[in-house]
Amino acid sequence: MSLTNDSCSQSISAANLSESSLLTAVWSAIESQDIPRAITLCQQANRRFTQSANSWFATSNLAFRLKDPIAGLAAIDRAIELEPTKAQWQLHRVHLLLMKGDRHQASEAVTVLSAQKFTRYQDYADLALLLNKLGNHELSAAKYHQAIALTPDKNSTEKGQLHFNLASILRYLGRLDAAELSFDKAIELNPNDCEAYLQRASLRKQTLAHNHILQLSQKSRDKNNSPIGLAQIHYALAKEHEDLGHFSESFSALTSGARTRRQNMKYSLSGDLDTLESIITHFDSELMRQQHQPNQTDSGYSDDAPIFILGLPRTGSTLVERIVSSHSQVNNAGELNNFALAMMTECKKLTEQAPRSRSELVALSKAIDFTALGQAYIDSVRPIIELNGGGKRFIDKLPLNSLYVGLIHLALPDAKIIHVKRHPMDTCYAIYKQLFTSGYPFSYDLNELGQYYIAHQRLMCHWQELLPGVMHAVSYEDVLADLPGQARGLIDYCGLEWQEACVDFQHNRQASTTASASQVRQGLYKTSKGRWRSFATELASLREQLEAAGIDCR
Repeated sequence: MSLTNDSCSQSISAANLSESSLLTAVWSAIESQDIPRAITLCQQANRRFTQSANSWFATSNLAFRLKDPIAGLAAIDRAIELEPTKAQWQLHRVHLLLMKGDRHQASEAVTVLSAQKFTRYQDYADLALLLNKLGNHELSAAKYHQAIALTPDKNSTEKGQLHFNLASILRYLGRLDAAELSFDKAIELNPNDCEAYLQRASLRKQTLAHNHILQLSQKSRDKNNSPIGLAQIHYALAKEHEDLGHFSESFSALTSGARTRRQNMKYSLSGDLDTLESIITHFDSELMRQQHQPNQTDSGYSDDAPIFILGLPRTGSTLVERIVSSHSQVNNAGELNNFALAMMTECKKLTEQAPRSRSELVALSKAIDFTALGQAYIDSVRPIIELNGGGKRFIDKLPLNSLYVGLIHLALPDAKIIHVKRHPMDTCYAIYKQLFTSGYPFSYDLNELGQYYIAHQRLMCHWQELLPGVMHAVSYEDVLADLPGQARGLIDYCGLEWQEACVDFQHNRQASTTASASQVRQGLYKTSKGRWRSFATELASLREQLEAAGIDCR
């Protein structure tokens, strides 16, 4: 629906409204999500007050909410023509560029804006958010500091949120003491920000002299907690009890948190299990053999830049990533969903109707243009790498890329694929005790977790058998036992010359945005090896389930 031409059949008379009154009505309609009314009012405001930058900004904001970056950019460009120095308009334009997928223009615009001085704390906060999205965490932290300095004390909720955002960035950068102080401030200003309690607990190992168990225990009884907030408090409490060796209390809190989370989500494990089995069925030796025929023109996109580190979450993939990214020629791009998005785009070219299930999507993906997929992925990641300082090679550490190993090899035959493994029980316990921001819905019930682990293990064995020599498997326990040897093996597999920095990864200054961002700053983190044994009784049914499937849990 056009935002600049009056195409709405609903007739709303605004002839007698002043500009301010009409804009008030526009924003009221936008905030109440009365989209037809908002569109009509925006059209009338743009037609009556063509020289009103505020009117064009409102139209652009509505387009942004409707996920229409083209219309949004057209409207905000009109606003900028009228008020070229207003930071709010320029920042909003960057959000639209990112929505459009134009990271190059977005990063150029942010570079210009970063050199400017603002008078509004909201503009510094918005700039910091954009810098974070674009991967410039150092500058993002600096802008959050400026936003906090300008925020009035009376705006305690907003100031608390800014402290939370700053703490999250400082955690990425490994400045854990400063991050804890910022989380403390966030909690002081926003006592109901339950995520701040959880993130603070993850920053360090708690001690008898310095912990938050009493505060967390009291907060766990707060009837004002939302379900997700209550889960966050329980997970924080479980983490701190575990640090102190209170294993029974820890698992009790963990179970309460996981149950709360699972009861408040819609999820069917069968869909995931069907998808994993469908991948094994469709990506078979026949498909691979067809793609390697001498007359096969679609043989993938030739580029050796990507290094995929994948597997289940919480297996030590961040440790492996830090080893490899400590090499001077390797850039850490983070956990990207770019490959899956590029695959979806290629699938849409084959059919006008969306697949009815994920299994149907898997079948469809066999017929896509693999060369186009590889190039589209590389093109989508390149701006991220340029913003992070460039580099000959880059790491994509999204665990879920383990589902796409076959596609990755077909689309990018020169890419390196590293599968990180860990003891089955340590893996499952580490997943179970992690409250994920999104994804991995199977992780909040031990039986469902066991079923998914077994199916995923079967898939990874399938990839190893189907693609011998393509995927490099590395064991977390082996890395702990022989860091120099395993690190050399990883660097050699990636086709890079050895650098001593790869065993000194705790000095790696590249940001880490994963759940292990705190631990990885401590060097070789060995205390989690065999941690599941402290909960052997509580995890007995899970162990029996895995061993019944032939998985060695000794």
